[in-house]
Amino acid sequence: MQLGTRVLHLVLIFSLLSEFSESVAPICSEQDRASLLSFKAGILQDTTDTLSTWTSRDCCDGGWEGVQCNPSTGRVNMLQIQRPERDDETYMKGTLSPSLGNLHFLEVMVISGTKHITGPIPSSFSNLTRLTQLVLEDNSLGGCIPPSLGRLSLLQTLSLSGNHLKGQIPPTLGGLRNLIQLNLARNSLTGPIPLSFKTLVNLQYLDVSYNLLSSTIPDFVGEFKNLTYLDLSSNLLTGKIPISLFGLVNLLDLSLGYNKLAGNIPDQVGNLKSLTSLQLSGNLLTGHIPLSISRLQNLWYLNVSRNCLSDPLPAIPIKGIPALLSIDLSYNNLSLGSVPDWIRSKQLKDVHLAGCKLKGDLPHFTRPDSLSSIDLSDNYLVDGISNFFTNMSSLQKVKLSNNQLRFDISKIKLPSELSSIDLHANLLVGQIPSSFSQITGLKHASFRANRLCGEIPQTRPFNIFPAVAYAHNLCLCGKPLQPCK
Repeated sequence: MQLGTRVLHLVLIFSLLSEFSESVAPICSEQDRASLLSFKAGILQDTTDTLSTWTSRDCCDGGWEGVQCNPSTGRVNMLQIQRPERDDETYMKGTLSPSLGNLHFLEVMVISGTKHITGPIPSSFSNLTRLTQLVLEDNSLGGCIPPSLGRLSLLQTLSLSGNHLKGQIPPTLGGLRNLIQLNLARNSLTGPIPLSFKTLVNLQYLDVSYNLLSSTIPDFVGEFKNLTYLDLSSNLLTGKIPISLFGLVNLLDLSLGYNKLAGNIPDQVGNLKSLTSLQLSGNLLTGHIPLSISRLQNLWYLNVSRNCLSDPLPAIPIKGIPALLSIDLSYNNLSLGSVPDWIRSKQLKDVHLAGCKLKGDLPHFTRPDSLSSIDLSDNYLVDGISNFFTNMSSLQKVKLSNNQLRFDISKIKLPSELSSIDLHANLLVGQIPSSFSQITGLKHASFRANRLCGEIPQTRPFNIFPAVAYAHNLCLCGKPLQPCK
């Protein structure tokens, strides 16, 4: 009887111990802890104070900021270190330890916005074969992209943007067939977009902007049927825009600006039914803006400035491009004469028509209250300033420089929300009125090269603008120029 009781007690004890062990999360792996501490040792400064929390014995106890573990295995599966948004004061200084490549159960690695983590991306990261996200953006990493990253076959997001990476994009990255998002922007990468990328058919987001990439835009990019965002801007790409791009019916944002692309804007641009933003500025594009653009029902941003596009503008119906908010046609070979009705009549936020050979009076906009930014500089406008700013209650930036505007500056009333005004190189007369000082948010102003006289308002911000803002007038005086007599 006593033996039976003892056996029963032992069974109960083992049962309780078993339940207890199942209810307590396992302590993190010693190997994982050592790898994390090795990374910490390589960070010489940490003003984010993230790593100061990495002190306890158990890196899975929730006390290690940025570290998460699988509760059933006790292995680190997420490392997420990000500078808080809009916080420019915090940073980390140091290097990425190769020991992070020993976190074999890691699924997500995000180390971004630290600003001062330098050195190469360790090739040991190719051992992290469970990774689905690798985000190392906005640091100061250098060297080449390790070709071995092409072994991370489960990767869905790869972002290395905002570093100092150089060399060519490794063709091995074409093996990452599960990639949905690829961001290599803002580096110093050279060479062509690899031919091996044609296998990345699941891509939804591709950004290689602000590099030194050369050669032509590959035709195979038009096979990325899931693509919603494509940014190849600010590179050295040449040739024509491939017709294949205009079969990307899911594309929302297309940015090809500031390359060396030539030829016409294809009529097929009108096939991009989902497109909301089209940026083609700063190229060598010729011919006309195609009428098919008027079919883009969702387009709100259109920028084809700084090309060699010529007249005539397409006869876009008043109701064409109904969602348009921002348009920039500046610095082409356009001789508009006047602002087209289809632009004047829309409820636009930004209108930039610099260098478009506009003549006569300043335009009258049907919905001036919606305007935030206007650039009509480098034209032949002569009059119409007296009522131009009427009802422009949202206007923040205006450029009317390098025209032939003749008016007494003391007789105009500027919108109270202005942050920037450029009136240089006109024929303005009179004295800058003290009422301008009521525009408290004004950060930039230029009245240079006019015919202004009198004392500059001696209140902020007018008395702290540089002297060049007032230079080459008839008889302006007062700080920052010479004292008035």
